[in-house]
Parts: sequence; structure tokens; C-alpha cells
Amino acid sequence: MKRIPDEKCASICGLFCGACPAFPDECHGCFSDYVRKCCQNCAAHGFLECAKKHNVVRCYECEEFPCDKLKEFSTKPVINGICNHADVISDGFRMREIGVAKWIEEKTKQHTCPKCGKLINWYEMKSHSCD
Repeated sequence: MKRIPDEKCASICGLFCGACPAFPDECHGCFSDYVRKCCQNCAAHGFLECAKKHNVVRCYECEEFPCDKLKEFSTKPVINGICNHADVISDGFRMREIGVAKWIEEKTKQHTCPKCGKLINWYEMKSHSCD
């Protein structure tokens, strides 16, 4: 059965987990019960701890959004010329504007190939082929 991204794929920082190469085989999203080991607790970046401290679920809900921590996060890593974190701030503003459910719909459509229906990850957006 094909797994479709849901609200659990709207991460704390603003990443769309549905475009991660680990989705859905290794992870079902930041807020799911099946989270990729390296993403659990956002320990390396501190977003989970920070969200708890500011009493918010996602960064865009914080009065300090976008903070310096998120701005720095949005610039790296760059892999094959692509920074998958680059849109976390604009996506946070978009989630705030239209809500998480609608944002998930938009991002799922953006990352779905119109020809084959495959969900395309960040690093394949420009190179996807329907082979």
C-alpha cells in the first residue's frame, strides 16, 4: 500500500518529511511513531527542546520565528548542490498562513510526479525520471 504524507510529515522545523529519501520505508514523519533514528528528538539541532521551552509544537508558532537557529539550519547541508532545509522559513510562514493540513496537500502535490504518481524526494526534484 502506498503511504501518503499526512500532518505527521510537517516537522517541527518546517521540513516536509514526505520529501525525505527515508519516507516511507525508514520513517513516517517527524510526529509519527516510526521516526528515522537520526531524526528522533531533533537532538542534533535542538528544535524539539526549543519548541517545548517556547510551548509550541512547530517553530512557526513561536513569537521568535524565524530565529537565528532556524536561519542557520536553512543554509545547510548542501548535498549535490541542493539544500533540503532551504525552504523551512518560507514553509513555516506558509503553514502559518494556510494551516498544516493544506500545506501538506500543497507539498505532496509539489513532490508528486504528474506522470507516474511517485513521491519525489528533495534530491530527485530536478533529475526524476519515470523509468
